[in-house]
Amino acid sequence: MSITASVGFGGKNTVPDTRLVQAMINPHTAALGIDLLDVDGDCGPLTRGGIKRYQQVFLKMTSPDSKVDPGGKTFLHMANNPAPAGVVVSAMRLPVKLKAGDFLQVPVVIDPADGTVQDAYTAFEYEIFDKGARMVGADYAFGVPNEIEVWPSAQVRIGVVLDAGLLAHEQFHYDVGFVVCRALAHQLTIARAPTIGGLITQLNSLVDLHIKRRVKLIQRRYDVDTQHGANAKYQRIWLDRMTACIANPAANQIGGFWL
Repeated sequence: MSITASVGFGGKNTVPDTRLVQAMINPHTAALGIDLLDVDGDCGPLTRGGIKRYQQVFLKMTSPDSKVDPGGKTFLHMANNPAPAGVVVSAMRLPVKLKAGDFLQVPVVIDPADGTVQDAYTAFEYEIFDKGARMVGADYAFGVPNEIEVWPSAQVRIGVVLDAGLLAHEQFHYDVGFVVCRALAHQLTIARAPTIGGLITQLNSLVDLHIKRRVKLIQRRYDVDTQHGANAKYQRIWLDRMTACIANPAANQIGGFWL
């Protein structure tokens, strides 16, 4: 990993070199007290300011030159000090437990998976925040620390009482979103690509695999087995599986299905 020419004030500022420097600064923006840099290859005032701040904070330069030279002191420090150890992409959900107030009351509830009329239906929404790219060796990686946020999108038919049994059934559907996003977060933490474009391609592929395909398979199997919560035996089996899955942060399967 190296740059071919200087980046920063008075530098040549080629697009590949500038992107590399931006990605090397981003893991440290909290410590530097600056905003995340767009890894766009444009060495504008924010990037030059980030270099200057890096030199002031980490290299204790009294007269920073706002420039990163190939093989220079600033570049070598950046290359030898990647993202702080232990930082990862993780997932969190809010609320943790569903309650009646989390459900939108509607006249008719249709399960889009099979077109059946139900008393309630719960899906989830999520957001993956753009924390900028970082460098790991010669590859780009997702910015850390980062957290995928998960929240419910739930409906209940007007007049239906959300008793303990119905809430437990809907809670499972919501929890699927959390455990799958947690598995996705693990994959985003270790994802690497030689280019920013390659990293974005990996992101789209991982989201398609986990959020679209695997969620659909798990939700469908759960509803078939439990008959939308009417089969108490399988309802308990699946709830026990979910309890064990949530308790294991490294879980990558539930009931034989990949997360």
